[in-house]
Amino acid sequence: MQFANHHAHSHFSDGRLSPEDYLQEALRQGLHTYGFSDHAPIPNATFGAMKLEKLSDYLQEIDRLKEQYRGKIEVYKSLEVDYIPGLISPGSAHIQAAQLDYTIGAVHFVGQFADGLYWGFEHSRPHFEKGVREIYGGDYQLAMQTYYGLIRTMVQEYRPTIVAHLDRIKKWNRNGEYYDENSDWYQAEVVATLELIAQSGAILEVNTKGYYSQETVEPYPGKWALAKAHEMNIPVHLSSDAHHPDNITKGFEFGAALLQEVGYNTYQVLLEGVWQPIAWAERKVYAL
Repeated sequence: MQFANHHAHSHFSDGRLSPEDYLQEALRQGLHTYGFSDHAPIPNATFGAMKLEKLSDYLQEIDRLKEQYRGKIEVYKSLEVDYIPGLISPGSAHIQAAQLDYTIGAVHFVGQFADGLYWGFEHSRPHFEKGVREIYGGDYQLAMQTYYGLIRTMVQEYRPTIVAHLDRIKKWNRNGEYYDENSDWYQAEVVATLELIAQSGAILEVNTKGYYSQETVEPYPGKWALAKAHEMNIPVHLSSDAHHPDNITKGFEFGAALLQEVGYNTYQVLLEGVWQPIAWAERKVYAL
């Protein structure tokens, strides 16, 4: 059922190898359309996977590949854009000026330490614990509520095309060590966020990286959240968040099976310049 992947990171940010290496592997696997979404630069910050001065080179390279591979595979240009209040959003001037084909909106940083450093909760388990302890007084519920609140603000104020890995913050909570994902307060946060995504018309990403990298036993988001998303008629896009060409469709069989189990018959693909539903088994030949 491999047809597309629209979330990938090359050596322009925190991925490995060049964008062209990803396209070569996509062609080998028979994909019809491919999108690049390296991490957007964060102005005036000491962190961020792409330097602002590299953005022009990245955009030019994807445009070059669009032309070089025309007739072989559709190539699309995007960025994974962090939402950090006061620093960056999908509405930031340099994002709007990039003339992207779509945007992926994400939250990776939740609050600041006393020294002003932003808390990137994915960095490591000790860093995750430190952030909750020093920023939120050890209150994991408050930290999670802040995280989902940021996603809701992003969706309401700067609606991206795709909302990335909705429950990514559960990365370190695989065994419920820090909080209960079945608790009423936690599920209420997820449902409230899904409701705003449904109202906005954004696409919900189903990100298989957590599954194939063995961070979780599910994709981001997990099964119960996807079932809720289906009830709300939220369109979904299956992606691998590839940081190496070997991973461009990794976990797709698992992700597709899970989506079908909760009732999804199609997933969204950017094809001929339009996001459209594609059935799991569909392998139509389109004119390139």
